[in-house]
Amino acid sequence: MHIAPAARRWTTRVALAIVVAVGIGYLPASLLRRDPRAEKLDGQLDQLRGDARTLAAGNAAMLREIEGLRHDVSAIEDRARADLGMVYPDEIVLRVRRPNDPAPSGGAK
Repeated sequence: MHIAPAARRWTTRVALAIVVAVGIGYLPASLLRRDPRAEKLDGQLDQLRGDARTLAAGNAAMLREIEGLRHDVSAIEDRARADLGMVYPDEIVLRVRRPNDPAPSGGAK
């Protein structure tokens, strides 16, 4: 069976066009597909950036507290009362126990 040269030529052109179209559609998709390791690293980077923001906010709060303790006498007094349990010599300290709190061990009732 004889195929005309024009038909053979057009069949070859259509086949090559299909191959080129599939290549054009497939190659960019494979190039744009992300590497799973890169996605994992991006997730870790986002988490570390969030941690850094949290730490920066904590550092700023500590700097404000340090400045308050350096210059504000009432801040020093509040810190000494809360953390160290200090009181002035003429103050009377009252400890209030709730009914459901256990009695302190080893001390007077």
